[in-house]
This record gives sequence, C-alpha cells and structure tokens, in this order.
Amino acid sequence: MVILYDLRIPINSTHFQIDTLIITPYFLLIIDSKNYAGTLIFLPEFNQLIRVQNDIEEVFSDPILQTKIQASQLKAFLKKHYITPPPIENLVAISNSQAIIKNPTNDKEVSYRVFRSSNVAFKIPPFYKTYTQPLLSRNDMKKIAKYLIKAHEPLVPNPKSMNLPFDKMVKGVQCPACEAFGMDYHQGKWTCKSCGHKSKDSHIQALRDYFLIFGPPITSKQFREFTKIESHSKAKRILSSMDLSYSGTTKGRTYSPGKGFFD
Repeated sequence: MVILYDLRIPINSTHFQIDTLIITPYFLLIIDSKNYAGTLIFLPEFNQLIRVQNDIEEVFSDPILQTKIQASQLKAFLKKHYITPPPIENLVAISNSQAIIKNPTNDKEVSYRVFRSSNVAFKIPPFYKTYTQPLLSRNDMKKIAKYLIKAHEPLVPNPKSMNLPFDKMVKGVQCPACEAFGMDYHQGKWTCKSCGHKSKDSHIQALRDYFLIFGPPITSKQFREFTKIESHSKAKRILSSMDLSYSGTTKGRTYSPGKGFFD
C-alpha cells in the first residue's frame, strides 16, 4: 500500500486536488477531508451540501460528486501516462468531531461514502472484499506514485491578488542572519540593529519581495519608504547599482526587474 497526501495535479488546462490517495494492488481510494463545523445536511439529489451553523445556512458543492470528478480526472491522468487504471473508489471524511451529519433522504450512497475520519480503519477493509483480484504489482504502485509526485504542483498564492495595503506592511530591510526588520544603511553597508550583522546587498532581497508583493515598477520614493532609507541620493545610488531596467526622466523615473534580477 502507498499513501499520498495533498496532491495538486495538472490535467488539460486546469488542476485537480486529492487530499488523500491510497494505492493498493486491488484498487485506488480517494478520500476527501472536510473540516466543516455545524450541522451538515447531504442532499445528493440536488448535488449540494447544506451547512447550518448559528442559524445561518450555507450551500456547498456535493463532496461526493467532487470525489467522483477527482476519480475521473485521476483516471484520465493515468491513461495519459499509459497506465490502465484500476478501480477507483471515493470516500468523504468529516474531520470535525463536533459536526452533526444528517442524511434526510436516507440516501444509500451518502451512508456508504460519508464517514467520520475517526472511523477510517473500518471504512477501507470492505473494499478488499469487493475487489479481490490484484491488478497492480509493487512496481506498478511505485510508478503511479512517482508520476503523481512528479506532476504535483503546489498552489502558490499570488500576493498581488490579495490587495495587500502598503501601509500595513512591515517595512525595512530584513536581516539575513536573525530575520529582524529595520537594518540601517551607512557607508555602503547594512547593519542589523538587533544582532549587529553586516551586509552589502540585503536591499536586493527587499526589492525582490516588493516586486513579488506589489509588482513592478517601483519609484525611488517607494523604495525609500519600503527600505526606510531617508536619503534620496542613497536610494537612487542603490537602485542604479542593481540589475534593473528603468523608464522615464530622472525626476519621474520608475524601475523594473532586469532579466537576471531574480536569478
């Protein structure tokens, strides 16, 4: 048995995610974990889950349907890599022990697929009774795991999409030694006020952080505010010394990262 967690796999022009994937010689099992609190009402006929908490109703997509879609996407991924997919099963684990689970229509699939995560040891064995013929060798299982791990693309949030306010950001150059903010710049060197570490180029990482968070370009004034350099001439000198492209006149000049700036 091979168990993989938190997969995010590209397929066609999108990605699909799997919380837990159990690979056995007989079948693959997708387990989707939900940490919802409150009362959870499963309504599969409408492909939805109703969560009631503090007298407020919220509608979520049917997690059972989600795992079926994940199974279909996983099957397509395996076929793309010339692997004949074994049977793929799916379960939904409710990880919040305080949640109340309701199945008002007594739907058999809800009863079969949805369980509390504490009961996982009792949910898996029945699949071995359903699938008795081994289809995957140990090497096959390792191959599937290898392809999935190699294809995995972690979700990296785009800071620019978060609309982070500039005035709420911690400003100042960060010390590479103790990670404190607010290094002082004097005579071409940065000195950490916390640990005394000295550096000639700590401003480079600060500017990289700025571009990643707010995006280019940056003005000399913005650079001074972000790095807490009071001198306009020092800020201009530092910007001119880096691998940056610029546009505009001296007064209204803006700077953007050059080709090798993030190398």
